[in-house]
Amino acid sequence: MQYSNLTKTGTGRSAICVVDDFQTPFNIGVAVSLSSTATFTVEYSLDNPNAAGYSAGSATWFVAPGFTSGSAAVGGAITIPCRAISLNVSANGGTVTAQIVQAGPA
Repeated sequence: MQYSNLTKTGTGRSAICVVDDFQTPFNIGVAVSLSSTATFTVEYSLDNPNAAGYSAGSATWFVAPGFTSGSAAVGGAITIPCRAISLNVSANGGTVTAQIVQAGPA
């Protein structure tokens, strides 16, 4: 996976970022910035986004450690092997953007 951006204006789930769950070691850097006041979580899913019938709305999502109930810019890493990452915004007065990069071959 190369560098990716997720952006969400308003509330709800953003689009997803599909990651390579076969990278060893598994390490994804995430930096979240806000254009205004917002409350959000960065979440990951183990569901396969390439499976027939996949829907991000019906996937099971877990809050990534270190990204719980964010209301300010934050950076960190997801080291739990997963298949997709998404922003979930519960309150928003602007735009929430996550910059995502996964370690490993391009």
